[in-house]
Amino acid sequence: MKNLILLFTITLMITSCNSQTDLEKIKLDTNVSSIVKDSTKFEKENDVIFPFISYETNKVNNYSFGKLSFTNYRIEDTDKNSLINYESRISFFVDNYESNKLLGFAIRIEKEDEGNDLFNYVKNKLGKPLKQNVYNKDNHVQSSYLWDDKARNQLIYIKQNTEYFSNEKNKFISTELAVFKRGLKLNPDEGTDSQKIKNLLDENPNAFDVLEILKNRFQN
Repeated sequence: MKNLILLFTITLMITSCNSQTDLEKIKLDTNVSSIVKDSTKFEKENDVIFPFISYETNKVNNYSFGKLSFTNYRIEDTDKNSLINYESRISFFVDNYESNKLLGFAIRIEKEDEGNDLFNYVKNKLGKPLKQNVYNKDNHVQSSYLWDDKARNQLIYIKQNTEYFSNEKNKFISTELAVFKRGLKLNPDEGTDSQKIKNLLDENPNAFDVLEILKNRFQN
């Protein structure tokens, strides 16, 4: 009987692991339906940080990155006047909700140890970055890296930042990883003065490329 229970437990663990989608292996520029199998379990969002429409979920335990797994995790600010909650989430960016072409994804990990594992894994695997900012002093972290992975036709951006909550009595390190298809461009905001757009493009013809926008997040 004990052997049967053990066998059942091992089988359940294997099935659970196999059911996770490996973010490191997903193919960009394909239909997102292979990942977002039931869109009713996702929220449709206009991402604030990365201005694309997306399918978003807090069920990060359904995904892995290589051998790394993630836990559904939420931190609530105990300050009674605060509206801020920190929650691990993942967004899949698409061109529109009809063709659902996958442009990239971003995963935010608020469980510090899992975020550190992801941060170190990406840095060690990809090697020398195109751009980097590194700050880790006075118990505060604010570091970011950018790679232009031409071999896989993608851009990889990862950052860590110390977040403070509950009247700054508590803190943790938040990690965010974003992956985009190379060559993506953003459209100027509606109502933007056409002369300003022209001047910007005269100064830098690639000003609206996602790569250029990400590069501008780094110090020269």
